[in-house]
Amino acid sequence: MRCKRKIYLLLSGCILLLSGCGRIVDWAKESFNQGNDLDNYAKIPRQFLRSVKVYDQFETLGVFDALWLSDHVRTEYAQLHAYKHGKSSEHKKAFLRRQLEENKHYIVFYVLSLFGKSLDIEDANWTLFLEIDGKRYAPIVKPEAIELAPEYTFFFGKRLSKFKIPYLVRFNAYDIENKPLIDENVKEIQLVFRSVEKEVELTWDLTSLIVNNMHDEKIGAT
Repeated sequence: MRCKRKIYLLLSGCILLLSGCGRIVDWAKESFNQGNDLDNYAKIPRQFLRSVKVYDQFETLGVFDALWLSDHVRTEYAQLHAYKHGKSSEHKKAFLRRQLEENKHYIVFYVLSLFGKSLDIEDANWTLFLEIDGKRYAPIVKPEAIELAPEYTFFFGKRLSKFKIPYLVRFNAYDIENKPLIDENVKEIQLVFRSVEKEVELTWDLTSLIVNNMHDEKIGAT
């Protein structure tokens, strides 16, 4: 009987605490300056973010997150960078031009991989390549471990942790015949991760991305 009474009192206390959580949160927001959220800058880039986990029964073989640095992503990066540093509109435009110029020559991804699953060593367990319309393209050089700019750290959000290493992965934007890999006829692109045992891919449906971004641009213009 005493045990039941203790359980009842404990549950009652928990309920009272939960009922007061909302008031505590409101008090904290009113008492401690929370600043202004800039989540709107991450909305479009996160449309270009893909993730996949690979298991062998209960063993984790790999966890990969990839952000495609498309023109839309680089534009948001340039805007957030300029806003963060208080730069003028002229500086922002010049910075954006340099960002977009790189996309004329390369297709670039930032990829996160778990510690112990390195992508930049010889004979790495996992290799990756780009697949477009059934054709496969290797990176220009092997993935390079990097330190992300704060803006890109923000775009990755909770997917980036101390247990993951960010890598820069770059592909040529043109094939050996000097034709662009991505044109108006391409419907999707895939970043493929392959080991001796497994293969997984991350897919970007260009049609849906274009529709979503056109919708966002229309909202922003109103």
